[in-house]
Amino acid sequence: MNVNVDFYGDFELVKTPEKAVEKNKDIKNLLLGLPQKIKNYEKIMPEHTTEWFNSPANCNCLTDGKYAEKASCFDEAYFHFTSGCARALLYDLESVCKITGAGLSLLREDEVGVGVPPRITIFASEDGEGWQKAGEINGICSETSPAFIRKNTNFEKPLKARYIKFYFNVSSHIWIDELELYGCTDTEGAFEIVPEELKESEYPNAFASTSALGAKDVLLAYFCHENVAPITKEIFLPHVAYIEDGEIKDTLFDGYLFLPYVAFLYDKYKKRPLTKKNWQHYIDTQFIDGYNMDALEAAVAEVGEKLGIKDYKVSVYFSILYPVTEVKEFGVIDGKNLDFSCVEDRKAALKWLIDEQYKRFNEKEYKHLELKGYYWFTEEINYADNQLLELLRYTTDYVRGMGLITTWIPYFHASGYNDWHNLGFDVVCYQPNYAFNQAVPDSRLFDAASTAKLLGMCIELEVGGTAEWNIERIKKYYAAGAITGYMKDAAHMYYQGGVPDVYYKAYKSEDPYLHSVYNDTYRFIKGTFKADEIEFNLED
Repeated sequence: MNVNVDFYGDFELVKTPEKAVEKNKDIKNLLLGLPQKIKNYEKIMPEHTTEWFNSPANCNCLTDGKYAEKASCFDEAYFHFTSGCARALLYDLESVCKITGAGLSLLREDEVGVGVPPRITIFASEDGEGWQKAGEINGICSETSPAFIRKNTNFEKPLKARYIKFYFNVSSHIWIDELELYGCTDTEGAFEIVPEELKESEYPNAFASTSALGAKDVLLAYFCHENVAPITKEIFLPHVAYIEDGEIKDTLFDGYLFLPYVAFLYDKYKKRPLTKKNWQHYIDTQFIDGYNMDALEAAVAEVGEKLGIKDYKVSVYFSILYPVTEVKEFGVIDGKNLDFSCVEDRKAALKWLIDEQYKRFNEKEYKHLELKGYYWFTEEINYADNQLLELLRYTTDYVRGMGLITTWIPYFHASGYNDWHNLGFDVVCYQPNYAFNQAVPDSRLFDAASTAKLLGMCIELEVGGTAEWNIERIKKYYAAGAITGYMKDAAHMYYQGGVPDVYYKAYKSEDPYLHSVYNDTYRFIKGTFKADEIEFNLED
């Protein structure tokens, strides 16, 4: 059901006789004037199947030698790429050459969503069959927007090659005005290609499993909001257990991700400049005596006892808050008042947050909760933050060194969703973002499932309210899972706005249709939900 994957059509290499060329040692741009073949890796959204969003493969502006004159998306020098997960661009130099490096020129224009890829990888082949990674262009960034960005790289060693592939991720919009390959027609001193397994990116084509995440069905347990009461044992009970006619019949959610309400971290769309005092309040709230974490412990203990499951436990995950760069006086850690314009100070704050939650958890000596990992809260990767990649790698390595995992939940096509392996995360859960807008077509669920499987992610199930159309949509999430395989093959996370919210309201409701959400969630979790009665409109 993931149609239009091959938007650009045939990517097969058509071999032609090698052209006779004059051997010349002058280094030049070998791509000048050459056509390309293009491959995309997931469905390009219907609204992006236009020449504005995705330039046709026969457009020559990538290799015409003309740089853009304006740092604007409207400059006609740019070749346009939108959605589709990633691109591979294939070039035939028509003769075996000596290649020494590569370069590119592209646009960053934040206001219109034109961003940059984290890297561009160049692969080379002499015969079109055996491929070797020739080099990589990294550090594609600028301090301002809009801006031209021009980068190049010298290969570790010159190679003999005729065929070239440029590979890069596409999260939103990428506008490139020039690609260049440096080299000459004289191959003296060039090394032979040593074929290797071509690893363009991570495409496991298998959902992230329960064993990877450490739980099968993880409920997002929001807390820390001044207008919302902390979570009680009584509220957690119908989430930990499936309760029918007042009796505990079975287990339900086996994992709980504790995280703050968005209002705690954001002022509308802007990240709030929180200090250590705010972070400490968040941690303290998580461990209020008798509530939140304590309440979950009590609920799990009761469920285990009622079901006769000795030492029953559920998995828990803590959140990692974002250290906003505008914060110049975060608070004192290890005798220093931290300044978040400094990456080392941001690392120190994150280490303190991770350690403090870990310490408080261990001090409680919970018998029914197992800490499995930490969640990176932001739903997108801001590549404009030139410290972020270093910060992420430090954080994920640190958590992994504790024997725990880091997880992340990007929204549909969020920046970085297709690069999560390189970002350092262990498990990523993908948001379809189908639940909240009736204009989003049913195909979104199947597109998200296909992408999640392609990239090795699990799936977030989302319910946006208790209206009839909200209920219809969450049932379609479950049906799509039964059809595509993510019901049984993938781990899941569940968004319902807060605790208590839709699942609790459905459990308590005497309205048969609303209450059916609770029963259907149980069936989905147990892998028995039937998609037979759910109708999809999959017209694109």
